[in-house]
Amino acid sequence: MKPIYPLLVLLFAFSFSGYTQIMNKEVKAKIETTELENMLSVTGTAENVTEIHKSLRYKLTVIKKNKRSKNLSNNSQDGRFTLAPNEKKVLSKTQVNISKEDETILLLLIYDENDKIIGKDRIVVGETDKAEQPADGLELIGIVSDETKTKFGREFYDYFYGKYQEKKLNARKIVKVEEELSFGRTTRIRVVIDNDLINEFVSRPDDDFLLYMAEDSIAKLIKYFQDVEKQRQYITQY
Repeated sequence: MKPIYPLLVLLFAFSFSGYTQIMNKEVKAKIETTELENMLSVTGTAENVTEIHKSLRYKLTVIKKNKRSKNLSNNSQDGRFTLAPNEKKVLSKTQVNISKEDETILLLLIYDENDKIIGKDRIVVGETDKAEQPADGLELIGIVSDETKTKFGREFYDYFYGKYQEKKLNARKIVKVEEELSFGRTTRIRVVIDNDLINEFVSRPDDDFLLYMAEDSIAKLIKYFQDVEKQRQYITQY
């Protein structure tokens, strides 16, 4: 039997090259920004590039990180809207105070009627210079460490941290999102806390998959916290 590995590499390479064509194919998500002094104006837009009427949902998220204090804020706007054939529409406008100490991530997602992501745009303003990061390569964001290396790893981190904020989790120990090269063009992503492995998977250039894995990782992290608390109470009692 002939080995299938070369075929798998070719298929994965094809999925990477075709990924950007799949996203924004029917509805284009676009983030437009203007900066004046210490204020960043953000406008999220959607454009229907088909001849079909669309009923959609959007979510515009602004994640602001302070490079020095490591404080983070996360704000989102969402809503439902419709687009006529070839129509472009402004979905949301917001303003964000920024400084040289800030790194601001803007993420616009557009969902279809089946709640599947079909449009996305992502912009980073004031991105941290890799040369300014600590020698060990860690970028600590509050109690969540971003140790990803690829575009898809960073997208998973954004999804994961967004869910982390939504659940109002507040771990006393650092939660790390790690990424390392795996077979072929793939990478392996791990969610770790206090050297305990919470979740591990091989990344895929698929927004739905990354979002699912973020939700799965959060569910397992919550279960971990619950188990730790039960153990603490048991030790206290005995």
